[in-house]
Amino acid sequence: MEDHPLVHPLSRDSLSVGNRDHKRSFFIMLGCRFRDRQARPRPLEQTARKVALCSLVLLCSLGGCYWLKYEKLTHTHVELLLDMTDKMSRLLEENETITPTMMTEFLYPLERARDFIRIASQRYPDRQSLAVFGQFLDIYERIVNETDRLRIVSGDLDTFRTHAQTLQQFAPHIEAALKKEQD
Repeated sequence: MEDHPLVHPLSRDSLSVGNRDHKRSFFIMLGCRFRDRQARPRPLEQTARKVALCSLVLLCSLGGCYWLKYEKLTHTHVELLLDMTDKMSRLLEENETITPTMMTEFLYPLERARDFIRIASQRYPDRQSLAVFGQFLDIYERIVNETDRLRIVSGDLDTFRTHAQTLQQFAPHIEAALKKEQD
């Protein structure tokens, strides 16, 4: 069996000394004559430009996420906190047992909403809706604290009802602040 250049690479001696047909077939088989047949790495400059462009697009899109979703996220938090207030109200009115696990369920949306404010205020410190939403969260926190107190010590629900009614009345202020910012 004769030595094939791809199976048994030719030594430098066999390429340079004598056998020109082997040398020629070696280069043709590797595709050196037809350079466009083989994949070549892109030049470093072209790759660097594309990486820089992709990074810029990524940064712009990430920065715009809160801008695009800010209003929707605010509405979602408001609706969730109002629903949680309704659930606490129902449980207290029906004199059902409220467990510590349920209290964690009521606190979790508050923590998430506070995180939302923290992140959004870094990007948009001048937004009036954030200040109004922060006041909304303070009212909700009072409701959770009152629910926790009533869970441990039975008592009059008037304070809870007052806070819950204040929260319900405060929600449209957030909507108004959001609409004002859009104009």
